[in-house]
Amino acid sequence: MSVRKGLIFSSLERYGVLLLGLATTLITARLLTPADFGVAIIGLAVFGLIDIFREFGGATYIIQVDNPTPDRVQTVFTFNVLLALPLFLGLFFFASAIADFYGTPGLKSYLHVSAWCLLLTSFSSPVYALLCRDLQFGRLTTLSLATTVLNFILTITLALLGFSYMSFAWAQLLSSVVYFALCLAWRPQFPIYRLSLAEWRVVASYGMYDSARGMLMHLNDSAPLLAFGKTIGAEAVGIFNRAITVSRLPERTVLAGLAPVLQPAFSKHVREGQNLKRSFLMGVEQVTALLWPALICIALLAKPLITILLGAQWGATVPIAQIVAMASFASFLLTLARPALIAVGAVRDTAIFAVLTVPIVVGIQILASFYGLHAAAWGFLVTNLYAALVALIIVRRRIPFSWNEFAASISKSAVVTLIVAIPCLLTAWWAGGLNRISIFEGVAAAAIAAGVWLLAIYWVRHPITQEISRAINYFLVRTDRALPSNWRTSKM
Repeated sequence: MSVRKGLIFSSLERYGVLLLGLATTLITARLLTPADFGVAIIGLAVFGLIDIFREFGGATYIIQVDNPTPDRVQTVFTFNVLLALPLFLGLFFFASAIADFYGTPGLKSYLHVSAWCLLLTSFSSPVYALLCRDLQFGRLTTLSLATTVLNFILTITLALLGFSYMSFAWAQLLSSVVYFALCLAWRPQFPIYRLSLAEWRVVASYGMYDSARGMLMHLNDSAPLLAFGKTIGAEAVGIFNRAITVSRLPERTVLAGLAPVLQPAFSKHVREGQNLKRSFLMGVEQVTALLWPALICIALLAKPLITILLGAQWGATVPIAQIVAMASFASFLLTLARPALIAVGAVRDTAIFAVLTVPIVVGIQILASFYGLHAAAWGFLVTNLYAALVALIIVRRRIPFSWNEFAASISKSAVVTLIVAIPCLLTAWWAGGLNRISIFEGVAAAAIAAGVWLLAIYWVRHPITQEISRAINYFLVRTDRALPSNWRTSKM
């Protein structure tokens, strides 16, 4: 499958997941309190941190390696299982102590259920990596959407039945069972599930760096939330997390469809001897043209957006979401940097990046949280900008390009973003302030901004217009082929 077709399938999957995630957020926000969300978020953060140790770089190793032989895949599986078993036992038996630390007794039951997902993921991960490496995005789309739909149905049903935060844990476990069943059906012909350490040296060498990076980067996301649960309470964690969810909607829509394709695509370009600098800067152009205008709309129209998605009872989320949306302007660099570095064989640099950023990011955010929720949000903005700058510097060491070239790649997107902000600012002036914009005014401003964006990208001759034209032509050709032959003849 080509990279462009892979991007189409990946986008279909991610947008489907996004829509279902939004529906889950919209419904559960009206069924659960911020404190309930806080317990689930803390549980997810603890589980995710432990799951990093289980992965040990296996999936990315299989995607990146030139020849994923049976011995190599079996060694990855063996590492996953040998690590998952003690992690499962540790999480299961220390769940009570973790719950006591946060003063939330319900967290114990949440972690007991989530622990079983560690074992299931060990069996699913190698198959997922092989499907990614072979660009089997059709199957990956089916795999993701099927389990996401199930997770959505289970979460809402259990929440309606009064399971509260445990609805997330049970839905995660049952969805993981179905995910594994599909992976089992689509596994390759050679046996994966055999214990083998034949290639342990190369897998361990790769895994040390990638797992160190993964652990540190997960700490970057989860450690502040885990600390917030202690410094500002579970309810504030729920508010902060909902603010991140809303403010990162553009990132999840624009970058989510792109992210699964980047690493296989960049690796393929390197193997074929293509110019990765051109591919990287092109990625910067395309992503910022979509991401930045959407983020400015999120920041300016946060009040009506949060009212629509979460309800009026989540009003405290608005100022936090505005700050986080501005911080997300730099997120595209974090998404593009890792697959580009792995593609050129610089997995060690990804670990170096984590070492240089995570301690500072986590430290500043935790320190800021002692001064309240708003201070924590401003700490998030400062640390996001710092991490993006470090990522850019490290990438330039491996993929040389000038600062002028980088500035040129974002200049037209910046102009488009400023133009798109105009109707939102005029709406705020008309309403008497950003926090006084009604739902009707917000929807109208967003619709006008979308039209202005389309005009702006053509006015500045942004390179993304070429991709839009290709997508339209592709759709028209496929539609024409799908028509009966006599219809096509009659049209000529």
